[in-house]
Amino acid sequence: MLTTICLFILLRADLIKAPPSVPADSGAVVVSGKSGAPRWTANWTMEPFERDGRKAVRFTERGQGHVSPFSEEIRWSLEAIWSAENGLQPLEAEKIITTSTGVRLATERKQFDHKKGTVRFERQSSGGRSEVKSLSIPPDTLAIEGIAGVLRFLAFDRTAPFAAHLLSNEPRLYSVTFEARGKESVKTPAGEFEAYKLEMVPHVGLLNVFRSFFPKAFFWFSVAPPHFWVRYEGPENGPGTPEIVMELDR
Repeated sequence: MLTTICLFILLRADLIKAPPSVPADSGAVVVSGKSGAPRWTANWTMEPFERDGRKAVRFTERGQGHVSPFSEEIRWSLEAIWSAENGLQPLEAEKIITTSTGVRLATERKQFDHKKGTVRFERQSSGGRSEVKSLSIPPDTLAIEGIAGVLRFLAFDRTAPFAAHLLSNEPRLYSVTFEARGKESVKTPAGEFEAYKLEMVPHVGLLNVFRSFFPKAFFWFSVAPPHFWVRYEGPENGPGTPEIVMELDR
């Protein structure tokens, strides 16, 4: 019983604290497969925002290339809004996916209602097909959209794992912890950085014994403030998708 209580305390859910002021930032990423073959590139922005008179942060991304589960080269545009009042929490996201010539393939939307503890997921595909799901979510839920920008505000000097839930694009909710793995020197197309290394560790309840079958996922953030993201290694869009290396390009 004591062991169970200690584990609960260790993994107690918390929110990533919002910074006093949200910085404006932008950059580019380059992505390759584990073999080194190029897959896709993207440009991103992060900026302070306001939603219903409250402090928020807005993320955008525009990219092109080969991304699972699409067999052809695609383009996409993404906008995600997160609350930045006390803790950082996702509010909404929209992603529009087209062919390289501009023909729309899909539109994905997520609407979070933290008062009700729910998220509404919508996916409209070419040909008029649509998918709508509503999921119950805990307050510590993080979204894929903007995750690298949000994790930069973690307290990197903490020794205990940071527990949260992650909503994937399946959509599916995963219980995870972000665990410190020390510091490393990381070379990227944007340069060489001394970086904090974080591992995202999934927790699958009674099946936790099979965690070794899940692909590992790592994030690197610069040791020098403001701790910007520099590298990611792991699955592209959740379990079962290609493993990639994503790096800061500029």
